[in-house]
Amino acid sequence: MSTEVNDYLATLPDEEHERILEIYTRASEVVPEAEQGLSYAMPCLMYKGKGLIAVMSTKKHIGVYPFGNLGELADAVAEAGLDSTKGSIHLKMGQKLPVPLLDHFLQRRVAQIDK
Repeated sequence: MSTEVNDYLATLPDEEHERILEIYTRASEVVPEAEQGLSYAMPCLMYKGKGLIAVMSTKKHIGVYPFGNLGELADAVAEAGLDSTKGSIHLKMGQKLPVPLLDHFLQRRVAQIDK
């Protein structure tokens, strides 16, 4: 059993650890078949051997990488008041990823992989 996510979480300060753990915990509830692994050199949850979601602490924010182009979801991300790029969402200090939005990302990615 891989432990990449757990190993990464163990290196983080408490506040970042808790914020990132919360996202991974929810992702594991939504996609219980997901397993820890590495994709694009990032610890992540994998589904059927492909990246499902990665969450990493950076100097300026927590980056959420739901894999797959986020273009079609840009409006939903903006409506949630979050910054994003083509492939990541940026959570600034105090911001949380809304659970319905996270669930949508996960379900979308599972559907892409299952296709």
